[in-house]
Amino acid sequence: MWNTYYYVTLLSLFSGVTFGSSKCINFAVPVTVSAETLTLAFPPFQNGYQAEAFIEAVVKRDPSSSPVSGTKNVTETFSISAQYCVPDTQKKSKTIQILTHGLGFDKSYWDFTLVAGNYSYVQAALKAGYSTFAYDRLGTGASTKADPYDIVQAPVELAILAELTQMLRSGQIAGCETHEKYVHVGHSFGSVLTNSLVAVAPQLSDGIILTGYSNNFSFQDPFVSTTGHLASENQPARFSGLSSGYITWADKYYNQFSFLYYPYFDPAVLEAAEGAKWPFTVGELITTGIVDFLAPQYKGPVLYLASQDDYIFCGGDCAGIIDGPYSDSRALFPAASDFEVYIQPNVGHGLNLHYNATGAYAVANNFFKKNGL
Repeated sequence: MWNTYYYVTLLSLFSGVTFGSSKCINFAVPVTVSAETLTLAFPPFQNGYQAEAFIEAVVKRDPSSSPVSGTKNVTETFSISAQYCVPDTQKKSKTIQILTHGLGFDKSYWDFTLVAGNYSYVQAALKAGYSTFAYDRLGTGASTKADPYDIVQAPVELAILAELTQMLRSGQIAGCETHEKYVHVGHSFGSVLTNSLVAVAPQLSDGIILTGYSNNFSFQDPFVSTTGHLASENQPARFSGLSSGYITWADKYYNQFSFLYYPYFDPAVLEAAEGAKWPFTVGELITTGIVDFLAPQYKGPVLYLASQDDYIFCGGDCAGIIDGPYSDSRALFPAASDFEVYIQPNVGHGLNLHYNATGAYAVANNFFKKNGL
């Protein structure tokens, strides 16, 4: 269970960005949260050999010992980098979409403009009339690089998402308008947090879309097996100052294996995504599954927007995993006003980085509109 304390002022406001008649501002927000975290039973890695040995232990068939020794309560204030965008006022919806990215990315996943093409979900949402609020999760982008073992864990990041949502709802973030409806879109680990948000605080969201996600975590070992590389060694020019608990995959081919579906992506996109990737933390790997998922009190609409060739959450084929007799997804939201599943063809786990991403964007925004959001 999360608990938060909040009084928010804008730390800094940077240059604005304009998409046609739509406008975006970038800023940092101080966010104070309290959460119960896991205490890890091993010391920080001293080298890459220890990191790789840890990954081997995580995916081992019969682990010999638990990596956790207990729990503790933490209360800290973090600087969270965010981007707020508003569409042309003539077609502006009264709903704002709050976007949470997954592991390996920062908030630019939602507005991928490093390569020419129609990869920006933000711009698609703006064209549909929605305002957007995307943020760098703790430990990524321009947000605080907190301790990757004891602090950057799922419960803390869930508390941050809940607090940011509460702040937006109460008009406590300078420069951001209040809206009538607040909906959430997640990708991968961001979908884990979005699912858990409506489990622990169903009143905070009026609708959710879960992308790059299923509630079956049994397919993740191949991805985890690729991640035993210290970020400080993998991209020293960018990450030399980071703790050994910030880890990543080796190179663009492992990136392709986990996130992209050949030949349905531009190789230039893969090159750009690899160059701009962000590491994730040991704490995140250990705590992804400990947050709540069952949301019996949540009454808003739910869309599982899956990728056809998602290896991380579907083992390479989402048919029957997020729908059909082997899926428990519907049971997690028994009171949902609408529950739908859609599988986007010819895309991998990193849906937004494929040629066919715009089809999924249309499905997402039409889902909100259909539900009066």
